[in-house]
Amino acid sequence: MINMISHFRAAMLTAALTLTAAPATADSFVDAINEALSRVAEDRRSDLVVLPALIEMSAPPELVMRRPDVAGLISPAGPLWDDATAWASAEPQQGVLDAIVEVTEETNPRRAMRFALPYGIGAVPTAFIRAGVHAELGDPPTIASAQLGYMPRFVWTAVLVDIETSRLIEEGDPEKAIELNIHLARFARQIADRQLGEEVEWAYSTIARAMRRIRDVVYVDSKNDAKLSSAFLIEVVEGIDVDRGLYRVDRFRLPEGDRQAALQLVERVFNGSGRPDPAVFPTAMAQMAATARPLRLFAEAGRWSGELSSHASADETRRMIDGIFNDWNTRWSFDPFDPIQSSRSVYRSIGDQAQGFAVVTESVPDLGTLIALRKVVQVETVGTRCALASQALTIATGARASTLAILRPRYIDDLGVDPFNPDVDLNNRPELLYFVPERDDIRGEVHRMNIEPPIDAPFSVVLTDDDFVIYSPGGNGADERAVNVSTNPEAAFGDYLIWPPVISLARDYLELSGESR
Repeated sequence: MINMISHFRAAMLTAALTLTAAPATADSFVDAINEALSRVAEDRRSDLVVLPALIEMSAPPELVMRRPDVAGLISPAGPLWDDATAWASAEPQQGVLDAIVEVTEETNPRRAMRFALPYGIGAVPTAFIRAGVHAELGDPPTIASAQLGYMPRFVWTAVLVDIETSRLIEEGDPEKAIELNIHLARFARQIADRQLGEEVEWAYSTIARAMRRIRDVVYVDSKNDAKLSSAFLIEVVEGIDVDRGLYRVDRFRLPEGDRQAALQLVERVFNGSGRPDPAVFPTAMAQMAATARPLRLFAEAGRWSGELSSHASADETRRMIDGIFNDWNTRWSFDPFDPIQSSRSVYRSIGDQAQGFAVVTESVPDLGTLIALRKVVQVETVGTRCALASQALTIATGARASTLAILRPRYIDDLGVDPFNPDVDLNNRPELLYFVPERDDIRGEVHRMNIEPPIDAPFSVVLTDDDFVIYSPGGNGADERAVNVSTNPEAAFGDYLIWPPVISLARDYLELSGESR
């Protein structure tokens, strides 16, 4: 990956740093979510490198964006290939890839760059505001109404990496394809430290997406030219360090910005007696609800006028906010199989209350989903390490590993923990599950696997001893021997498949059925 900033990007960056917006009106809640960001040195701010490149980025082809989450299924045999790869190869998009690589070269968490763009327009480069890639809070600044203008371009960036990965595979450069996804995961890890749930959800999903794509590249290489070396795969495994590096799940934090958003709204819409202020409540709530639909402002104001009499008091609302976030923080820190995790959250119990808490439900998203996504990140990173280590052994010896344990210490230092395995509840460190079809079947039979893909209808594959299988019991905690599989952690039945990668099998199936994308 070229590591140079184009002349245009350099000029853009200079303009961004020298022309900044005037500070917004002081607000203690906005100040609270910006405080840590304000302490990041300019030479460690990845936003000052990435956002100028994103401004110049052109939108992906419309047909690709109909399902941006599965852009990795696009293949040379499909009708989208030419348009998709032409877009990815264009200079503005390559500039984005260069920027992502540049800001993620440093892997030490203490020295790594951070996406430190403030929320609001205070101290934000004017170029970012003009291009709409900032965090707009409105006037007065309202965190709950935040319009994160960079988020759509983050989605484009993940699509770009997917398409560029496929292009690199086709050009015979799997190492570069893997490295590109490593850099995307590192950038997403920076966003995982942001303050709002919308950002963090994208970050967790994108880390998992990059891990799946890394395995996909390795799988495709293993079935074709086999250019990847054992030494390179071991190096990748070492870089995805789940114990000391960027991917330590105990360093992932529940975002605080949504709590501040709710508290800010309480401060703003209640009067001195602790009741919703008739002169403020309907208008403020309507403006927030109609942020993306300004023509609905008057209709929304009428609706909120009807909420005045039934809404809980300011003190009761603050207690509810505290209860919700305390509950989430408890779940965040407790064992995945502690009974509290299966109980109904305080947030999801709001509807059972006699009073109304619309201020809370309208300003706070369900951050409980991040708890499940964090487990997905853990199983994806641990699984990717194990899959690549296993393939490294096969490349080096020509044989399949007898067990995952045999991979230590030459190919992997630690097999990690499967967060979906119920044995975690006993303070054990259960590994992912592994077998080789035919070889490990007492009858020596091939393994038929039913796959629930992210798109289209389920399909089946038959695996022989040319493959190995790595999987987790998944959300239901039951080992079903990888007969029914998916990458859906909430599946009521079946296992969570790590290897062979679901995306690889789905792409092969689409090609064989003449339905390539």
